[in-house]
Amino acid sequence: MDADVIVVGGGFVGLHTAYRLHKSGLRVVVVGGEDPRKGASWGNAGLIHQGSTTTVPEIMGFWRVVRLALRRGSYISSNPWIALRESLPGGWLWRYARSLKKEQLTERAALLAGLVRESKKQWLGIIRGEGLDAELLERGSIEVYFSDELFSLESRVVSEEAARLGYRVQVLDAEKCRELEPLLREGVAGGLYYLDDAWVNPSKTLNSFISTLQRLGVKIVWEKARGVREEGGGVRVEVESGGLGAGHVVLAAGAWTRNLLKSLGAKIPLIAGRGYLAVSEPVRARLARPLFYADEKIVVGQTLDGNLRLTSYFELNNPDAPLDRSKIIQMVRKVKDALRLEGELRIIDEWVGSRPCIPDGLPVVGRVGDKGRVLVATGLCRLGLTLSPTTAMLVEDIITGRENPLLRHFSPARFT
Repeated sequence: MDADVIVVGGGFVGLHTAYRLHKSGLRVVVVGGEDPRKGASWGNAGLIHQGSTTTVPEIMGFWRVVRLALRRGSYISSNPWIALRESLPGGWLWRYARSLKKEQLTERAALLAGLVRESKKQWLGIIRGEGLDAELLERGSIEVYFSDELFSLESRVVSEEAARLGYRVQVLDAEKCRELEPLLREGVAGGLYYLDDAWVNPSKTLNSFISTLQRLGVKIVWEKARGVREEGGGVRVEVESGGLGAGHVVLAAGAWTRNLLKSLGAKIPLIAGRGYLAVSEPVRARLARPLFYADEKIVVGQTLDGNLRLTSYFELNNPDAPLDRSKIIQMVRKVKDALRLEGELRIIDEWVGSRPCIPDGLPVVGRVGDKGRVLVATGLCRLGLTLSPTTAMLVEDIITGRENPLLRHFSPARFT
C-alpha cells in the first residue's frame, strides 16, 4: 500500500487531518486537488470566531432566508434550478427548514461552541509550534451595525447566547465602536466586540501549512481524485496519474466530496454555498482588528502588507460555476459606504469558491461505505478554517479507535 491513510483534500480540514495522523505515527498521503487556490480555504475570511454557533448563514427562520434570497443585492442568492430541486422533499432546503426548531438550534450551538474553543487552542499551538507564516492577529474582532433595529435584535440574542455558552462579548455603543475602529463612518448604531477572536491570512497560512507538511515528510499529490473504491482489505483512490492504495481514506474534498461519495454508493445532503473574495491593493489606512459589517454580512481583514480582504455571500450554485463579478463590485461599494478609505479601492484579486454546507449546520465526520474504511470529513461550510483542527481530531479518534461521545452528533448516519 502507498500509505496507511490517504487524505483527499488540500484545504485546512485535509491538512490538519494529515498533520494529526502523521504526528500519531501513520504514513499519510494527501491528494490535494489541482490547485490550493481552487478550494474554499483559500478565500476564507480568516477569522477564528468564538461566536460561531452554526455553519449556515441564518438561524432566524426559513422565511427570512427566502426573503433575503429574493431581495436584489442580498448576500444570499441561489441558482433557480438548484433552489427548485433542493426545495423538494429530501432536498437541502427542505431539510434546512425542518432543522430550525429552537431546541435543535440550542443543542447544536453548544456543540459547536465547544469545538471552536478547542480549535483556537490547537490552531495557536500549531502556528507557534511549527512557525507557520500565518500573520496571526489576536486583538479580537468587532461586528458593527448601521441598522438600529438589527443591532437591537442581534445584540440581545448574542449577549444571551454568550452567557449561556461561555464566550466573551461586549456590546458597544456607536461612540465606542468608532473609538475601537476609527475608520468607521458616521451612522454606526452599535457593535459587538468579540474579545477572544483571532485572525490569520488564509492564503499565506495555507501555503505555509503545505510547506510544513512536506518538510515533515508528508507526500502531497497535486492531482484531482477521480473516484474511490473499497477493495480487499483497503481502499483505492483513482487520480489522473493512476491509483493509490491505503488502509483508510479520508474524504475532505469540500463541496466536491459529494461526487466522490457517489462512487461508493453513499449520499449525504451536501451542497455548495459559494463565497466571494476581493483583495485590494495595499492601503495606507490600517484596521485596528478584523471587522464584520453585520448589515451586509461582509468580513474585512487586512494583511501585514496593507491589502484589504473582503469576503461575503452565500450563493447556492454549481461548485464550478463562473464568478459573478457584479458581486465583487457590490461588495466593494458597500465596504466604502461603511469605512473611510481615501481614493479608489483598487481590487487586484477576485475569487469565488465553494463551501461544503450541510442543512442542519453541523459538520459530517464518520465512516461511509460497506467496509468502514472510508471516512468523510466535510460540511464545515463557512467555518472550515475555524473548525478544521477539531474536525481532524475527530477523524483521528475514529481511525485510532479512541472513544469520543461527540462523534454520534456528526455521524453521516444521521441522514439515513
